[in-house]
Amino acid sequence: MIDFKKELQNYPPIDLNKLSESNPDMPDNIKNSIMLYNKALEKFRFGSEDIAIIELRKAISLNPDFYEAYNLLGVFYIYTKDYDNAAQVFKKVIEAEKNSIIALNYLKKIDSSYEAQINKQGKEKKEKTKDVKGRGKSEKAEEKSPLSLNKVPRKKDYSKKIAAGTLIGFILGSLVVFAISFKYYSREDNADIINQLTAEKEAATAKINEYEKKYNELNEKYNGLNVQFEEVNKQLDYYLGVSKILNIEKLASENKITEAADEIMLLKNKNFEGIEKDRFDKLVKDIMPKAAQNEYNAGRDLFNKKDYQGALDRFLKAKAYSDDWKNSASNLYHCGICYQELNNNTMAIKVFQELIEKYPSTSFAQYSQNRINQIQNNQ
Repeated sequence: MIDFKKELQNYPPIDLNKLSESNPDMPDNIKNSIMLYNKALEKFRFGSEDIAIIELRKAISLNPDFYEAYNLLGVFYIYTKDYDNAAQVFKKVIEAEKNSIIALNYLKKIDSSYEAQINKQGKEKKEKTKDVKGRGKSEKAEEKSPLSLNKVPRKKDYSKKIAAGTLIGFILGSLVVFAISFKYYSREDNADIINQLTAEKEAATAKINEYEKKYNELNEKYNGLNVQFEEVNKQLDYYLGVSKILNIEKLASENKITEAADEIMLLKNKNFEGIEKDRFDKLVKDIMPKAAQNEYNAGRDLFNKKDYQGALDRFLKAKAYSDDWKNSASNLYHCGICYQELNNNTMAIKVFQELIEKYPSTSFAQYSQNRINQIQNNQ
């Protein structure tokens, strides 16, 4: 079974600068879609899956042929257990790209009965060359997969290669010694030859030992420097977070509540200490309920206009900002209705049940139970 959280963590951002250099005439909608794609990955790393999904939808709306964004959106849907939407996204990719192995593999994980449409002649040919093409296909899939990009081989792999190379060299050396010794075994001067080969072998062994000693010394220095690097990087990251607190305070003073809330979302997993922690906690307490209320109000306007997808995006963003403010229960309830209107009953029931568990004493809890009963009766 695929670990979809790890799958998301392994998705690399797209280097927009490099693409722009090789494609100077790239349209703005393509650039903006890539920026939104990278922003979605950033939101996920800071625990904002709902906002990441919204950013990916925007990216796809700007660039409908952005199939890598489709695949990433599908993995997000699986991670949030929205399997209906995940299946729809992967099927779109498969229909558009007949050889989309990544989307097909993901789809089979959530719908094992799904079979891609492959012509009969292709099947017969594939069966005849199953072993050869099976290996080739897996290698191509690995090359195409965004999960294979930007991976740095670990130091442990180099150690294995060095050890393997040493062992192979020793074995080959032993075979050469045996072959030459056997060839001259019947000669009278074979003792001199054997002594010479033995001396060469001992010299080679000494050289190997010398290289191993140098490698171990360098490896020890590397580990020490790596520890220092991690510590310095940790301190740098902390002070960058502190500088962002100053920026959030500036945005709040300019009444840019949504921008300030987005910055807070990026810092919510930071472990501040002392004065910085007190300042950050105060910003969260002051700003996040206001930002949630702004998104809720915008969502209600769209809801009244029956723009259920637009309203849902706003309600989900309000929920990401805060799940403990005066309209939290109402916000969740309207999320559920939007899912229901969009024919996603699985997510609708999930949201209504969440509301009942969190706010059992509210009137919205009873409304939610009635909605669940209605959906189940219709099914």
